[in-house]
Amino acid sequence: MIVWLGGQPINFLAVEPWNTLFLIVVLIWVQTGFAMVVLSAAIKGVPVEQLEAAQLDGTNGWQRFINVVVPAIRPSLIVVLTTISIASLKVFDIVRTMTAGANGTSVIANEMYTQFRSFEAGRSAAFAVVLFLLVMPIIIYNARQLSKQREVR
Repeated sequence: MIVWLGGQPINFLAVEPWNTLFLIVVLIWVQTGFAMVVLSAAIKGVPVEQLEAAQLDGTNGWQRFINVVVPAIRPSLIVVLTTISIASLKVFDIVRTMTAGANGTSVIANEMYTQFRSFEAGRSAAFAVVLFLLVMPIIIYNARQLSKQREVR
């Protein structure tokens, strides 16, 4: 479009910090569909009776959303947040295909791959351990939530 308007072409993926912003936009675009499907289904599963009862109690739309809808869709929110958090930690494919880690866009998963390809198995394993340690708190939180749900049942 810039060239069409008479300007010079710009390699946006080579200009820092804009390249990182564009990679973030791509990740958001990729994850939005999944999140919207799961959250939309969860919101449609909220009992209408609860929403009507909250409305009869005199709540406005925002109060109904915060006090009725959000607690009802909490398990789905946790699934979506977990999935997106783990995807953002292992965002290898987007970085590798768009910039190959050049111009300051490398991430842990890309560094792990680069080190492995350079026959640096020790460094690659160290990056894998760091990535594992970053994902572990998310997994522990989910395991605790699952055990709490089983206790309630």
